[in-house]
Amino acid sequence: MILGCLILVVALSVIAMRLRIVPVLIIKNSQNKTVARLPLYDGQFIHHYIHSVHKTAVDEYFQIKGRNLELFQVKYDTYGVGMPSDGGEAFTIEDGRFVVKMHRTFSNIPIRVSIIPQHGVIVGNELLSFTQWMLPESEVTLSAGRMLIFYNGRSSPK
Repeated sequence: MILGCLILVVALSVIAMRLRIVPVLIIKNSQNKTVARLPLYDGQFIHHYIHSVHKTAVDEYFQIKGRNLELFQVKYDTYGVGMPSDGGEAFTIEDGRFVVKMHRTFSNIPIRVSIIPQHGVIVGNELLSFTQWMLPESEVTLSAGRMLIFYNGRSSPK
């Protein structure tokens, strides 16, 4: 009996030491139904899309801050209509891309899924297209949360 309890305590301790709370990106459809909960091991993701006028990539860099999404950087290839040039803390050019650094906080971000391919989020260097969960021109909402996961001991989610 005592040995059984001791084994159970040790087993539960090992499991508890491997549990982690990580930030999560929550993706909801127009009916407010959660279609994805993406663990963000580094607390960051990129909203990636192709600009409808310039037809070039735009990357909006976010980090999870509590239950909020903080936009801290935007990178894009073509300067012009609809692209930010001020309002941030710094405007630079890095590796041939325009970069605006900023700190804007959102509780959620409603987005219309583009008809132009490659619209989605980049998590861990992988582009996850919104169209795997919903049709183009549908509404998607991004928000932040937390998730309890079993940590496998690796320093990377891959």
